[in-house]
This record gives sequence, structure tokens and C-alpha cells, in this order.
Amino acid sequence: MTSPGVARGREIPRKTLHLLTAAVPIGLWYGVPQRVVATALVALFGVACTVEYLRRRSPAFAARFTSTVGMLLRPHEVTFGVTGATWLLGAFALTCLSAPLSAAIAATWAGAVGDAAAAIVGRAWSEARATSGKTLAGSAACLITTAVGAWWFAGFGATAAGVLGVTAAMVERPRVALDDNVRVTVAVAITAAVMLRL
Repeated sequence: MTSPGVARGREIPRKTLHLLTAAVPIGLWYGVPQRVVATALVALFGVACTVEYLRRRSPAFAARFTSTVGMLLRPHEVTFGVTGATWLLGAFALTCLSAPLSAAIAATWAGAVGDAAAAIVGRAWSEARATSGKTLAGSAACLITTAVGAWWFAGFGATAAGVLGVTAAMVERPRVALDDNVRVTVAVAITAAVMLRL
């Protein structure tokens, strides 16, 4: 079992890198063409998939990969589970390829910042209260940060942004097999796209 100290040491740089992916929605907001962002994400996802393949085919590559970035990996990722980074890149690429611009901004913001906020606040709250698992504080952080991003960067009205925040919090909370990076990003993208058509 991973000690709390090791878990904290892993999560801080992991979530820092996660938050850096907010460059995607911010870049879209600043006017970087969506097709350019989508192309870059597809290329990065291709690299990530190649790494995942090599980890499974080459013990030497797997050992080198783990020794290089192992501190950032959760236990199930070390034992050849697909990394959260790969899931996130895939979800972002799919969203930027298929969603309208406003929906893509809201969804990638939710995946980058909303999901990370849930983990950071939830973990802090869990440690303070000596509990484990998903917390209401983490869900509230996900809801608020997603809603603010949908309103500020994606241009949704307050009510619509609130709906997107609730969507992100609801799909992030369950502990299910599908990675929460995918669940949050895709669910917000679909919800936002539907609202844009109404």
C-alpha cells in the first residue's frame, strides 16, 4: 500500500501537469484555430498511444518509462494500466475534433481545471477529515471551477454554465472503470453542444 507521504509527493507534480493542460482551452479562447489545436492533440495522443504500446511489448522500455516518470504514476498505471495523461489527451483530441468551439473550450477547461480542482480540494478535505474517497468538497470545487470557466472563457450564460458545472461534478464523482478525465471532458462537451443547439 502506498504511504500518505508518497501519495502526496506523487499527486502534487501530477496535478501541476494536469493543470498545465488548461493551455488548451485558454489557447482556443485566445484565438488559436481549433483545427490547429485538434491536430496537435491528435499528434500527441498518437505519441502517447505509441508509448503505451511499447510499455506492453518491451520490458526494457517499460522499466525505463517507470524509472523516468514512475513518481507521477498511480499504482494501477505502473502495472500497465493506461495512464491518465493518455486518457486526457484522447478526450481532448476527440472534443476538439468534434465539438463546436464554445463547447470545446468549456469541456477542455472542465477536464483540465475542474477535474484537477476536484482532486486537489477533495484530497485536502479527505486528509483534514481523516476520510477517504470522493468528497462533497471536491465535487463542489469541480462544479464551481467548471462553471466559472464555461462562463468566463466559453461565453455561456450563468444558468448554462451552472448546468455544465453540475454535469462535471456528477460524472466526476462516481468511482467507475472509465477514467474521470474522459468522463468529465466528454460529458461537458456533449451537454454544451446540446445546449448550443437549443
